[in-house]
Amino acid sequence: MILSFAKNTVSTSFEKGCIPRLLTASNITVGFSQHPRILHNHDDRMELLYIRTGSGSYIVGDECYDIRPGNIIVCNPGILHDELPEHNRHLSMLSLAVTDLKIKGLPKNHLIPDTIKPILKMDKSMVLMDAIFQSIFDSLAFGSESSQETNIYLTQALLSLVLHAFEEYGNPVPPLAPGEKPDLLHEIKRYIDQNYMEKLSIPQISEKFYISQSHLSHLFKKKLGFSPMQYIARRRIGEAQSMLVLSTRSITEIATEVGFDNLSHFNVQFKKYVGLSPLTYRKKYILPDPENDEEFYEIE
Repeated sequence: MILSFAKNTVSTSFEKGCIPRLLTASNITVGFSQHPRILHNHDDRMELLYIRTGSGSYIVGDECYDIRPGNIIVCNPGILHDELPEHNRHLSMLSLAVTDLKIKGLPKNHLIPDTIKPILKMDKSMVLMDAIFQSIFDSLAFGSESSQETNIYLTQALLSLVLHAFEEYGNPVPPLAPGEKPDLLHEIKRYIDQNYMEKLSIPQISEKFYISQSHLSHLFKKKLGFSPMQYIARRRIGEAQSMLVLSTRSITEIATEVGFDNLSHFNVQFKKYVGLSPLTYRKKYILPDPENDEEFYEIE
């Protein structure tokens, strides 16, 4: 027998008195990944995604990353992220969202600094990562009330595991050269992100940023793989997806809030990008509250 002793004191990465709170967990199987989670962000939470099988592409911020089994993706608050279903090959993932996270030296709900690339291959911890993610999801979906206490500790363990992996193996984001400014695409994306619910057009955006319409389209196609108008549509649909699963607002209200003039156009665009109607998506991806069932699911 080999006996190992634990240290009497441990330096924790979490701020004293701050306990991260688990909000949601998702199991995205190969079948579910056919209906992608379009361009979106969250200001009040951090998201972790773990790639179980398959391959594909995933946009985080201004960059598009190739993803493979064992990859962990960190989406800090306010960072836009997006799946590209046309690149997905038998992709399955586990994900969770956490709030009330406070890591020493970082803003609230940030797991890693912005100076580190948000994707990492977790070769040494794949089995453990998969087991923790799956246990948390199973507990939320099928577990008893008493199992929720276990989730508190599993969530902290998972966050600690990911945090230290990025500290040790994370790849730094190349710094801007002295005097260099964020590129033009970043500025245009930021403008669209702030105004996607308004009536935007290629001529209007081109005029605002003093570039030709062809150059504007080239910037988006080269970096992200789709046009500016497709980016606007994805931004609207992504926000609509969040509202459908995280709020009880009606589909009509959601369509108006994300910038669609009428419900019919919203339904057509939503199905084009997601592969399901808004109502079917809402029913498929969450379990309804029986007390609010009629109010929650409106007829299309």
